[in-house]
Amino acid sequence: MLGLLILGLLLCAVSAAAQIDTPEVSAPASAKFTLPPVTVWSTPFSAKSVASSDSGTLIPAKTLQNAPQTTLDNILRDTTGFRLFRRTDSIAAHPTTQGVSLGNVGPNGASRSVMLIDGVPFNDPFGGWIGWNRLLPSTLSSVRMIHGGGVSPWGTASLGGVIAVDSRVLTDAPFTFIEAATGDRLRHQAGLSFATDIQQARTRIFGTLHETDFRGYKVVRKDTRGPVDVRADSRQQSFDAGIRHAFSDARDWQITLRTQGSREQRGNGTPLANNSGEALDFSMRLTRESDPAECATEGILFAQRRNFQSVFTSVATDRKSESLSLDQFEVPSQQWGWIQRFRIPIGDTHQLRTGFEFTQRKGVTEERFSYAGGNFTKQREAGGRQSTVAVFLHETWRPNNKWEVSTGTRLDFQRDFYGSLREWKIADGSSTLTRNFADRTQLNPQLSLASKWSPSHTLDCTASAYFGARNPTLNELYRPYRVGNLITIANAELKSEKSLGTEWSLQWRPIAKTLLRARAFVNQMSDAIANLTLRRGPGTFPDWGVIPAGGTGARRENIESASVCGLECGIEQTLPLGLTVNASWLATRSRVERCTLQSSLEGRRLPQVPVHQGNIRIQGDHNSWNWTATLRYVGGQFDDDSNQYRLSSYITLDARVTKRIGERLDVFASVENAFDREIQTRLDASGSIGVGAPRMCTAGFRKSF
Repeated sequence: MLGLLILGLLLCAVSAAAQIDTPEVSAPASAKFTLPPVTVWSTPFSAKSVASSDSGTLIPAKTLQNAPQTTLDNILRDTTGFRLFRRTDSIAAHPTTQGVSLGNVGPNGASRSVMLIDGVPFNDPFGGWIGWNRLLPSTLSSVRMIHGGGVSPWGTASLGGVIAVDSRVLTDAPFTFIEAATGDRLRHQAGLSFATDIQQARTRIFGTLHETDFRGYKVVRKDTRGPVDVRADSRQQSFDAGIRHAFSDARDWQITLRTQGSREQRGNGTPLANNSGEALDFSMRLTRESDPAECATEGILFAQRRNFQSVFTSVATDRKSESLSLDQFEVPSQQWGWIQRFRIPIGDTHQLRTGFEFTQRKGVTEERFSYAGGNFTKQREAGGRQSTVAVFLHETWRPNNKWEVSTGTRLDFQRDFYGSLREWKIADGSSTLTRNFADRTQLNPQLSLASKWSPSHTLDCTASAYFGARNPTLNELYRPYRVGNLITIANAELKSEKSLGTEWSLQWRPIAKTLLRARAFVNQMSDAIANLTLRRGPGTFPDWGVIPAGGTGARRENIESASVCGLECGIEQTLPLGLTVNASWLATRSRVERCTLQSSLEGRRLPQVPVHQGNIRIQGDHNSWNWTATLRYVGGQFDDDSNQYRLSSYITLDARVTKRIGERLDVFASVENAFDREIQTRLDASGSIGVGAPRMCTAGFRKSF
């Protein structure tokens, strides 16, 4: 914390120093003061610049800044196609359950979608999950969710699409703000962010500090709790600092140096279960920006380091006691890579985007397990390395102002190597298991074809088809784990997931203040990775060892075939007094079609996929008041692959009111889950029922300088 405080003081000092060039002048009382002009440095490779046929859903800065939800992932849940692996949001969820997927595919703990922060991959190198709480929503300028696989210019492993985030520090300047909030369950959330231009706006200095201290809540329903259940709390601290310099007054060539870091500590709802993590990222970005008639380029060199620790426990059926089951005391992982993108205009009607990526990942988990007699008796080390080389080509053709056609192809070559699993007795160091997995390579093509027809300025019709792929993560390939009495083993022979899909959508504005939207999709997945339940206790089984009564043994496996299809519709209506109403509904049908290892799953629904989702968001901005209210409905879904444990549907209401005082101060009050509805997140054989966040009230302010 001391390091973050020192960094904050340095950032404030730099920001203040950057303002010294502006002399203080007096003016008559009647004079009108205006804010200094905002310098906008856009990039042809930002989320906002993606081709309109792949535009997806855009969430602008104003929505992010005035949302009632505390975390970014909870804000994005207002988009019907957005899903995390579990219903719990990131402020309380275990990090390994925060994998993200968009609406066309089922969720997965490792993520079936790629997340990019200003063009740089953000998914965890070892497990693919997302550190959502590292991002303070008010520091972002936009979030764009691009649906569908095979999105060739936007990153590998995008089986279900891409979430592209643009930071405010790179798009707006000058600005400086601080914000703070507190509440009944939130001890405090505080942030400082600034971006300022110096040297005739050729150099930008920026930085952000952010801390969240969450008091937490009990994650087991009251009637199934026991003495062992305590609040799941969390504390997170992060920083982001950097400099961008333009090599000329034209600001076409720019270089950005940036470092980001975070650390967090979490309690998982029982006295012994907890986890913590650290992250440190560095990126160097060189861009040449231009108008669409000229060539542009972007090169990104990035490096990421992660470390993670987690203690898992087994809770007695009566929830009066718990015992240690797994001490994942160190999970270091690293990723570095180089991404090069080019945009080349061809005549007046064609835009060609091409480039390549190279990434290198390595990670290992160090764990103690087999708890007996008050001590762990065995230790495990599992992990490996991955290299990925990818090239892509994406072409957009606009023959006239009514038609746009885009096609893309991407080729990913991945090598998995140095994979190993070792287990030994702690007492004498004698080996009990040694496995060195064979090196292997996988070659995955990805394809996309999309067209957009705009017969008038009020109607847009889009159709697309795509073939996408996702390679398994190091975590899925090599790391076994145990949570309570659920024992899951890894599988070093997992194949890449693949998805063949098609999508149709339209947007129609029948009158000036009404926008209607509709989207239909069909997605055929092959070799989808899932944790299949293959053994049930009590008993001793090869690979799993001892499984107690009520326990299960699972293994990561490929499901040969599954399908996901759906229909989404929505309306956006502008009303007097600055009101906007946005409503959407998504109906999804998901089925396992073929699973040789467990044929009983055939015809069953994919876990964690509700049939129905819907929301209504009302936003208003009038005079000095801003208000937002979101009513969200999530239908029932199954918590397991066998469809035995059904999580109930729920409805929540989140609301926020913001009052602007003067030109630079906003005060706000918000409530999440205002009706205090039960959100079921987990069911297990012991009868305990996990629940999500109850009603949470928060108040705070944001001060601009």
